[in-house]
Amino acid sequence: MSVTIKDISKHVGVSYSTVAKALNNSPLVKEATKRKVIAVAESLGYRPNLAARSLVTKRTGLIGIVWPNVERPALSSLLTSIQKRLADKGLTALLSIDEAQQAITTFLNLRVDAILMFEESADGIDDGQALANVPFISIGMPVRPDVPAVDMNRREAIKLAVTTLIAKGHTRIAYIGPYAEASIQQREKWIGYREGIYEGGLSFENGLLIDSNGLSWQHGYQAAQQLLALSNRPTAVISGSYDLAAGMLRAFQTYGITVPDDIAIISYDHIPHLEQLEVSISAVGVSEDALSEAVTRTVLQSIESPGSVPLRTPLTPEYIHRRSD
Repeated sequence: MSVTIKDISKHVGVSYSTVAKALNNSPLVKEATKRKVIAVAESLGYRPNLAARSLVTKRTGLIGIVWPNVERPALSSLLTSIQKRLADKGLTALLSIDEAQQAITTFLNLRVDAILMFEESADGIDDGQALANVPFISIGMPVRPDVPAVDMNRREAIKLAVTTLIAKGHTRIAYIGPYAEASIQQREKWIGYREGIYEGGLSFENGLLIDSNGLSWQHGYQAAQQLLALSNRPTAVISGSYDLAAGMLRAFQTYGITVPDDIAIISYDHIPHLEQLEVSISAVGVSEDALSEAVTRTVLQSIESPGSVPLRTPLTPEYIHRRSD
């Protein structure tokens, strides 16, 4: 027989409502009482009845996350960080690998309190669909004009990489990443590169802007081969992602190019993985901790006070120096 709030109430010696408030981390309950209630609940093996709780609180404590149809370590690492922060707030993350529209429908049927979407999921959304009364939050560029977004500010991140390299004395700086017909978020990086070059007083060279045609390890390796084939090689290169940087580094090692002595590298994707490569790679971007904290804060705000969430929350990128430059 399952344990109920009434059972916990009898063991602790407080009212049903106090137990319910304590389990929901209400500020109306003293900390000592909360700790006692939680300890008893755990010892009895209590499991909350989400359906019953939603009838009372109008909330399920569930947050739906639409997983984009891409495989990238940066996204997986970020998702893990977000899940941990949501759990610390008493919320449960549900991840769907279905197509975006199907995932949204499932989450709405489950009556989640909010839905998180990565920008890569935008193509799978029906523009004509009303988003009901459930808050939607986009991670990255807005998936729709009416959906609040926590923006990593890629343009400023790549511009920061260019500025940093110029300050270190580099005058021929390349960029490797998908551009031209790529997604908006990738074009933002390309724009940041050009702005950094012009504002730094350097001449823009088309040959130093190399289209990787993708973001995978293999794309990085092949793009690095193109770079090495240039008659006048640059002294520094900026990578558009962690995977590209890993592929570039392997190509340089294969061809006997030493990093950073022969060529310096700074990569977008401010994640711990860059430090674990054969040569730890310097990074620009918003840190994983800062991004997951901002996303969690926005989720909570969207649940507590939906009308107060700004449509755009731009985060400030930073530069992290490691061995590669």
